[in-house]
Amino acid sequence: MNGLEFFWNNHPVWFVIICIISLGLLLFCSLLYYGLSKPPTDKEKKKLLPGDNLLGGEPYHMRGTLAITINAPKEKVWPYLAQMGQRRAGFYSFGWLERLLGFHIYNDYRIVEEWQNIEPGQFIFYHQAGIGSEVIEVKEGEYFTTLSDSRKPPKYQHAMAFVPPFKLDFFAWSWNFILEDADEGKTRFYTRCDAAYTPYSKFRWWLAAVFLGIPSFVMCKGMQCTIKRCAEGKMKKKYA
Repeated sequence: MNGLEFFWNNHPVWFVIICIISLGLLLFCSLLYYGLSKPPTDKEKKKLLPGDNLLGGEPYHMRGTLAITINAPKEKVWPYLAQMGQRRAGFYSFGWLERLLGFHIYNDYRIVEEWQNIEPGQFIFYHQAGIGSEVIEVKEGEYFTTLSDSRKPPKYQHAMAFVPPFKLDFFAWSWNFILEDADEGKTRFYTRCDAAYTPYSKFRWWLAAVFLGIPSFVMCKGMQCTIKRCAEGKMKKKYA
């Protein structure tokens, strides 16, 4: 039983109250951050990106694509991506909110040399309990892809696959980070997440969208905007 299931089973009223408050905060943060960069175009949402095949034959039931233009070349952006993780530089998002929800994440906006070793088989931890995703493919300076699949428990020490408390048989998702050259030394930074699960129903889709999709969107948007400031040399503080 994971932490969410334990809390739901033992404190259902407080679970609902905390979720409502948290979602309200996330929606507010989303409104603040969404205007900081243009959303991806329809063409970008449909384009084939690295990692799109990670769910194999399973049809994805949810897809989220975000994009932002960074006024810096890829080599200025990549070091921040390479060191992401709960046990490393964090996720460059709302650290205070992540900690409020029980995630021991502290963002470090410095480039730390010993955290630059991202490679296939590595595990990116999201939470101190072991939830996260495995790095599948890396093309240094351009992209890396990750996958979590409850049918294939990770072998990395203390790592675990996440199954949300929606009575699902399995839950799998990919989370991928892609850098592409843009005009005049700029970079187009994409994140894409696909999710698949069974049994599928419209009700479960709404549950996943509200409790997983909205928080993921808000945190990813915050991450992109912060990495943009870091790569452009506009981030004044070192930690959060």
